[in-house]
Amino acid sequence: MPRLAKRHRTRTRPGAFTLIEASLATVIVGVGVLAIVEAQQSFLQKNAWSTHTSTAMFLANELREMTRTMPRHDRFSGGIYFLDPDAHTGFRGWGPEPDEVSPLDYDDLDDFDGVAYGSAPNLPGPLNARFTGPVNALGQVAPEIAWDGSVVVDAQGEPMSLQGWTQYIRVDKVDPNDFTVAIDDAYFEPAAGIDPEIEVDQFPVRVTVTILYQGFGEATATVVAEVAWIVPAI
Repeated sequence: MPRLAKRHRTRTRPGAFTLIEASLATVIVGVGVLAIVEAQQSFLQKNAWSTHTSTAMFLANELREMTRTMPRHDRFSGGIYFLDPDAHTGFRGWGPEPDEVSPLDYDDLDDFDGVAYGSAPNLPGPLNARFTGPVNALGQVAPEIAWDGSVVVDAQGEPMSLQGWTQYIRVDKVDPNDFTVAIDDAYFEPAAGIDPEIEVDQFPVRVTVTILYQGFGEATATVVAEVAWIVPAI
């Protein structure tokens, strides 16, 4: 009888992976790792923004607390007024008085119009004065705090201000019938019929505090929070 040829079979070793299987596994693991990294980055960004928001609200409320008992206009210099009341010309009094050269001298709300505590280069309005900041409710510079709770000091041993933060203040006269409408500092409302004149200093004011943060290496500052309140005319 003719001898039958032996048939050779290729056998796969148990437990081994083919090249395609290994490639697919690499892709799957890589996609999973990328998803984890992106999720962690998103978490860190949201956590940082949450921390920034808390700091910003704290700094805004510190200014509100500092100015809470101040009048709208100076009590001792005549407030805001016209040199010629009959002609309503020569408006005076808005902003700090000539002898108020330090932020600790400011004693009424209109003194703070256009004031920045901090070094942010881009502000959401005109700049009338800039001081070291940010500051707390006592008008003292808020210090930078290290991770261990200690105050960070400079080369001279002086406390460093809270880095990157700026408080910016706007004070606007507003329409007594619509607090969203700002009016000119020198605006008055003439008498009309039986309605008497509303004098230049008899309007409510709106105080707006904007908190900005400028990170290391950033060219501009970002608005993190804004707080506004109305001080009515009494």
